Amino acid sequence: MVRRWLVEDTPQGAVGREVEILEKPDRVAPLSSPLAWRILQELARAPDYPNALAARLHLHEQKVYYHVRRLERAGLLEVLREESKRGASARVLAPTAEAFAIVLKGRGKPVASPLLPHAGIVARFLEEFSSEGTFNGSIVVGSPYTHGPFSTTSRDSPYAVELGFFLGRLFAAPKRPLVRLDTELKAAGPVRDHLILVGGPVANIITMDLNPHLAVNFDWKQVWRMESSRTKRQYADEQVGLIAKVRSPWNPSRAVVLLGGLHAVGTMAAILGVTQSAEDVLDGYKPGEDFYRVVAGQDRDADGRIDTVSILE
Repeated sequence: MVRRWLVEDTPQGAVGREVEILEKPDRVAPLSSPLAWRILQELARAPDYPNALAARLHLHEQKVYYHVRRLERAGLLEVLREESKRGASARVLAPTAEAFAIVLKGRGKPVASPLLPHAGIVARFLEEFSSEGTFNGSIVVGSPYTHGPFSTTSRDSPYAVELGFFLGRLFAAPKRPLVRLDTELKAAGPVRDHLILVGGPVANIITMDLNPHLAVNFDWKQVWRMESSRTKRQYADEQVGLIAKVRSPWNPSRAVVLLGGLHAVGTMAAILGVTQSAEDVLDGYKPGEDFYRVVAGQDRDADGRIDTVSILE
């Protein structure tokens, strides 16, 4: 499945849509029917199950089911979720992409674009953080002052600049501060926002509070190490970082993304995993499910800074 990014200029600013490329003629065939076209457009506007869609469009159910099956076989529709209706399971359907396209052979024209080649997969990973294209959440970094039970100062915070530069190419900035110190958030009380946590539990006390709720967590046994309850593996190298996305234990309607490491260089590895290697690192992510990826930073060009990551788990 090949996807691209379509950007349109509107009076409200640039609007992006993820486009799925149709590479085979049999995927286009179902769209030759005006009714199938209408069904696809309606399900894009409001995902629904076929019976309800038929009622909405004032059509016979069999007609709707016929075209829905053809669109599903062509890979243009997918099951968004299943709901219980009158003792049976109803499949709520939606298009597999925000737009579809046929790309003809040719070289195209070079253009300058601020978007990233893997913007689509990162946007899906951070879908809860978008409110009509504006970033909706908080980035939490460790305080630069001595704090927490380990009396440490954060060395991870500068890496949040790289993360922020990346996110600025995916989302519009909100009209409020979006970066908060861990000490500030801790003092504010109950967490209401979607959160992106930068740094491990030593540098970021909000990460420390989240740690017991993680299937891959940080553990102190004479030295800090990372332990996975899923694979029973342990990691102790400084370059190891964790990328995790879970439901907030403080507010289940919110998401928490953790980009942290055993040391500052591990945090940088986690951030690079998202900003530079998202296609590989985020492969397998499914909306609504907890996600964990353990990565190791590598210095390929031998300049003393990590520049790529490998996936450990």
